[in-house]
Amino acid sequence: MIVRATEPIYAQSAAKLVEVTGSFKESVYLKKGDRTADGKSFLGIIALSIYPDDPVEIICDPPSIQLEEKLLSSGLFKSFNS
Repeated sequence: MIVRATEPIYAQSAAKLVEVTGSFKESVYLKKGDRTADGKSFLGIIALSIYPDDPVEIICDPPSIQLEEKLLSSGLFKSFNS
């Protein structure tokens, strides 16, 4: 799933993102450009330098509709087409 960030993903928002992804047993990865980070790693997420409107690919293995819904409802991301 490709989403757009609604705000910069720094300390507080990265912690919120790790809280969301950490509540799932599935492996979660975030990909921005040619860099990929573990979606459950605070430092990995910070290292991606995600800014508002940056497209980010969320990779979940196995895929999870619940994770997609939770990420979009967190306020950190919006649908890529929005």
